[in-house]
Amino acid sequence: MTENQLKWTGFFVTVIGVVGLVLIFFSVDFGTSLADSWVAKQGGASTERYHIILESYIHSFLIAGSILFGFSLLFAIFTYFAFMLLPKR
Repeated sequence: MTENQLKWTGFFVTVIGVVGLVLIFFSVDFGTSLADSWVAKQGGASTERYHIILESYIHSFLIAGSILFGFSLLFAIFTYFAFMLLPKR
């Protein structure tokens, strides 16, 4: 890998990490919004069912954010070591 490729990889790792953190920290807001739109499409739902749907959406965003953030950490470590092993000119 060239130094330029490593810099671009670092940029994409940062973007993916930020997206993952946003999904994690705002999972409740995103999940509530989707659950509310689901109830509006259904025309109403019982409290128990709404709660199950709400938790499902929240957990979906938490899982997606965790996966993205985990991959970004993994690739950040890879990029760091690849940059350190790159011959200096």
